[in-house]
Amino acid sequence: MKLSKREKVLIFILIIAVIGYAAYRFLPSSNLFSLDAIKEEYNQKSTVYDTMSQNVLLKSKYEENVQMLSDEINNLNVISDIQQENIIVFLNNYFANNNIDANNISFTDATVVPMSDIVALGEAKAKSSLETIMGDINGEPSNKTAVNATAEDTKSEQAASPQEEAGQQPTFTVRSISVNIAFESTYGDMIKFVDSIQNNAVDISITNINTVSPGGDVLQGTMMLNFYGVPKLDSFIEESEEWLWKDLVQFGKNNPFSSNGVSEAFAGITSSKFDFYMSVKPESSDLPTVIVGKAGDENRSTYVYADTNTIENIEYQFKKENNKFYFKYKTGSSSYPGDGTWKEFAPVVNDSAIVKVYSTPRNGKTDSAGVNIEVVNTSDLKIRFEIENDDKTNPRIYFKDAKSVIVTRK
Repeated sequence: MKLSKREKVLIFILIIAVIGYAAYRFLPSSNLFSLDAIKEEYNQKSTVYDTMSQNVLLKSKYEENVQMLSDEINNLNVISDIQQENIIVFLNNYFANNNIDANNISFTDATVVPMSDIVALGEAKAKSSLETIMGDINGEPSNKTAVNATAEDTKSEQAASPQEEAGQQPTFTVRSISVNIAFESTYGDMIKFVDSIQNNAVDISITNINTVSPGGDVLQGTMMLNFYGVPKLDSFIEESEEWLWKDLVQFGKNNPFSSNGVSEAFAGITSSKFDFYMSVKPESSDLPTVIVGKAGDENRSTYVYADTNTIENIEYQFKKENNKFYFKYKTGSSSYPGDGTWKEFAPVVNDSAIVKVYSTPRNGKTDSAGVNIEVVNTSDLKIRFEIENDDKTNPRIYFKDAKSVIVTRK
């Protein structure tokens, strides 16, 4: 049977209609094209998007608040890390600058103390009947009215905070160290000290001062100071030139080997009758315990040092060669010349090499600094040591062979 072109088209249309009817009749079309499901998915995605956008805004706001809080903390006039040793050195500078003789300093352990901006209500002061009448005439509120009004205002201001509703005031806390100082000074010096503490770049509170006068202009008393500490960011760099620990707090000796420090050892010496100098100090001095140098050396290139609370061995060597005199010397840790060679010199006195030694009396039983001097002399010079201000009962200056040198003590 041969179908015409028209019949083929009709059969094709019929097949399509049957397939479409079957699909409509038997397939779950509602699940393929559900508008409600699409709307729900859209709402979910929209919610997620809004949440992410809000988080981005909150993150920016949080970072801004963190930066503001960090800047505010960094600008506080408080110490970032309070340590007793720092406070001792700090106070020592202020004692020295204001002529305060502090014979005892005691510390309390670091504690956490609250810092609050809320001012406690004062108790109502009793008034006489005439004061009350004059207050009414002048239109001044009575104590009771003023206190009640202030209490109502404070109550309304505190109503918004759940913590305050529970009977607790919101507070910040900081670390604090209290220092109790027993001192002796004049009244004027004490006032200068108090003013310098109050005008200091760091907030320090003076909470108590008790004084008595034993007679004359002298005052004896005690003073309580509180130091506060607030931690700051690790990246914080102090830029203020007036900041406490940058300008005032120094540990140990103030670079005793610097030019300015060493020059103090032989300050004021203008005599040219010595060939060598030596300084012997206690360990508590700002200078090294032992300094040895050639006279007239303004650049201090010939100086050698030692800085221990023990007896330091010092050795001088002299020789004569081709009618010229040579020397070298050393401590336990350094020598001049540094390469161990000899250095030529011309003695101030033709037949002698003179060493001027500046000593210092001992300042206590634990002061053990001193020197034991050995002289190796193969020249025809007489080696003379002129010692000034040595301790009378326990000298710092000893000689390995005192008979080989000439010693004069003043």
